[in-house]
Amino acid sequence: MNRNLFLVAAVFGAAMFAVPAIADEAPAAKPVRHRAVERAPVREAAPAQMAAAQPNWTGAQVGGQGGVSSMAQGFAEPGSHLFPDCSSDSSSSDSSFSPSFCRETPFSFNGNKTSWTGGVFLGYRVQFGSVVAGIEGDYNGKNATAAYTAADANRFRTETFTASASQGWDSSIRGRLGWLVTPSTMIYGTGGVAFGRVTGTFGYSASEIDFNVCVSPCASVNGGGTWSTVRTGATAGGGVETLISTAFGPFPNMTLRLEYRYTDLGNFSENVPLHTFCNSTCTSPSSNALINLHPTFQTVTVGLGLNF
Repeated sequence: MNRNLFLVAAVFGAAMFAVPAIADEAPAAKPVRHRAVERAPVREAAPAQMAAAQPNWTGAQVGGQGGVSSMAQGFAEPGSHLFPDCSSDSSSSDSSFSPSFCRETPFSFNGNKTSWTGGVFLGYRVQFGSVVAGIEGDYNGKNATAAYTAADANRFRTETFTASASQGWDSSIRGRLGWLVTPSTMIYGTGGVAFGRVTGTFGYSASEIDFNVCVSPCASVNGGGTWSTVRTGATAGGGVETLISTAFGPFPNMTLRLEYRYTDLGNFSENVPLHTFCNSTCTSPSSNALINLHPTFQTVTVGLGLNF
């Protein structure tokens, strides 16, 4: 058996020398070292190999992202409810008597909450020389709530306000335009339409006593409500994206990105019903509170994309 192994090894060794010789069309009698010298230098093929390895940014991309979202949220309720008419008291020398005591105090609050955020993105892009253009959509989850309680009182009225504003998921459809600062690194801007879930609560209670008009409470009001709506707005930002692998196992090229975006979901209003009791001195009490809102948020995310 050792003899057979020796023969096989000898044949295999002869083949290793013969195949390169045939490929190079070199005479069989020349020593192996001469044939190695006569081969085309490997360095001559390097430029072509390097050119073939240049990244191609054209194609589809799918990935995930995560980071932080800072949400400016709050609202204003301008004081829509009217209490008993105090106009008869406005001529009094006592400055504490004023029609302003008969109206609801305007109420507003602002909160800036920071939350984690994370989601997925999907897009397609085309490379034109050093310019890369494309379209992308994403969906992200987050959750942050700003809450506030306030009270106001004078010799005729007491009031209590409670409120909260929250932002949930958001998504967007955006265009992207980038510039390749190197073959594997791109800076880009992005902008488009945004969508987001906005929820909130409002509660209000008050009572009014004007001893010049009535002894018992001249009026009382209470009410509250919640809302949840999907808003449409605009988003814009930019970032940097770089190729981190040209061959990651069975996967396509991979890129790493850092992105900042600002999103504005626009101005809108919500109505909250109020329940009112008043005697004959009441002047057109409102049956609802009008809530004015303007939610915005900023995000900073890190994303990892697979490019096809």
